[in-house]
Amino acid sequence: MPVVLSYGVTPNDVGQVLKTLYLETLSSRLREQGRPPSAARLALMAGLPRGEVDALLARQAQRHQQRNRSTRKLDQLSGLLAMWHDDSRFGTPYGAPLDLSLQPERNFKTFKELVDASVPGSDSSLVLDELLASGCVEVHANKFVRCISRTYVPSGVDVSRIARLGRYVGALNSNFAHNLLRKPDQPAYFERVLTTVEPVAPSFRERVLSHLHTTALPFLEQMDRWLEAEEADASDPAGMRCGVCMFFFEERPASNNENAVTIANAS
Repeated sequence: MPVVLSYGVTPNDVGQVLKTLYLETLSSRLREQGRPPSAARLALMAGLPRGEVDALLARQAQRHQQRNRSTRKLDQLSGLLAMWHDDSRFGTPYGAPLDLSLQPERNFKTFKELVDASVPGSDSSLVLDELLASGCVEVHANKFVRCISRTYVPSGVDVSRIARLGRYVGALNSNFAHNLLRKPDQPAYFERVLTTVEPVAPSFRERVLSHLHTTALPFLEQMDRWLEAEEADASDPAGMRCGVCMFFFEERPASNNENAVTIANAS
């Protein structure tokens, strides 16, 4: 809700989104049962006017297109950073990402070569602007680009940030939903939560964050490399994507209004 308020989303907009999600889930369930999810059937089962269902489904299609574009952008830039770190063409013998030249110069690898290898057809200057804005890279002496982060997190007020929020909050919720509703023959998805027992000082929160950056990021990078190496042999166009998500959060204790710090590891 803080994000909803900050972006000027109205209660009516929130209600429309919830109705659309309800219809989307109902449609999926009908397809699983072999029943066509027509607008008339959805309206009858959801108890909504047919005209409202038609309008919601039309807006849903537009949102899917926009979300797919934003998701593709996130995936492409994340893949570029992973290649920069893991592909020997763009790294040092010790596994660190090379500084890449902005212009062809002697035998130096260029940033454009990386873009052409990871996201063919993309404008390298636009890709560079995105990475600079997110703080993933730095330009030195107007001659070369240095990578300072393996993780792409969009910055500023941008549709990609909203798409990222929806994508990963949705992933966490789907984890809980799967574990609550799974059938006996379905595997339980990994999910663990760690919290402090008592409210703690803000200084301890900083220690927790520092410890996470020191210990969790190397694990995620190792997991990313493992997935990249293993997934090629498991490719299945009819399958599903899978992933791991890790994050920090804080909450207020139910008994008082003092700040409490908690940490979570969820996937």
